[in-house]
Amino acid sequence: MLITGANGLLGRELFDLFHKEHEVRPTDERECDVTSPMECRRAVGGFRPHVVLHCAAYTAVDRAESEEARALAVNRDGTRNVARECREHGAFLVTFGTDYVFDGNSSRPYAEDDVARPLSAYGRSKWAAEEALRTEMPEHLLIRSQWLYGPHGGNFVFAILDKARRGEPLRVVSDQKGCPTFARDLAAATKRLLDAGARGTFHFSNEGETTWYEFAAFLLAHACPEPVSITPVPAAELLYPAPRPAYSVLNKEKYRTVTGDTPRRWEDAVTEFLKNTYEGGIAG
Repeated sequence: MLITGANGLLGRELFDLFHKEHEVRPTDERECDVTSPMECRRAVGGFRPHVVLHCAAYTAVDRAESEEARALAVNRDGTRNVARECREHGAFLVTFGTDYVFDGNSSRPYAEDDVARPLSAYGRSKWAAEEALRTEMPEHLLIRSQWLYGPHGGNFVFAILDKARRGEPLRVVSDQKGCPTFARDLAAATKRLLDAGARGTFHFSNEGETTWYEFAAFLLAHACPEPVSITPVPAAELLYPAPRPAYSVLNKEKYRTVTGDTPRRWEDAVTEFLKNTYEGGIAG
């Protein structure tokens, strides 16, 4: 296996999971800049993997509003470059998508074949990546997920608890709904889908739904020994550059049917992560 973006939030978890049973070559931007066809050719053609786990991505949602060309270069063109080399060398390609391809107007969890209407430059770049993938390599595995957190890399959990540690008051969006997803669980889901011979697009997150405000309140209640001021606010008040979908919960029935696995509740996954990461509380 070859992993692009192997030092990121998901890439590290995939390496930790797969390297015990497989020969895995982790690469980062220094070793394989996916925007370069030549570097992709050298990485894939030189190693000749059976499977490529393509995690390299531009993920700065707000910055993408002023850097859309860069987001497209990494997400769309990078995926196209990797897909072409996988097709050339007979490797199976696994890529990862986002709930931000949807507009958030649904009243039910999004299914894999629901219409994509991304609201932001980041969302458009990830949808363009999906289209490039389907064009270049019809047989593939694409896993869309959302609200990812874990021990490797910046994420919402660290941002909230770091602010709480510093005693800063928190104002958190209360009118956007989705589901937190533990990167370790997404890695395990990837393995289950590969073991099941899955092809096409799948959704995976932890089970349940919540708002960013409720998520933050859960974190504070379980990791902070002292009360922390937290205020729910509508997204419009925070003036983020990039619009987000108001509702982006993902339907995981297809995943459950193919793998026989039911994702655990987001609260259980977060509790495990906090126990392992903040044992004794964030002030400890």
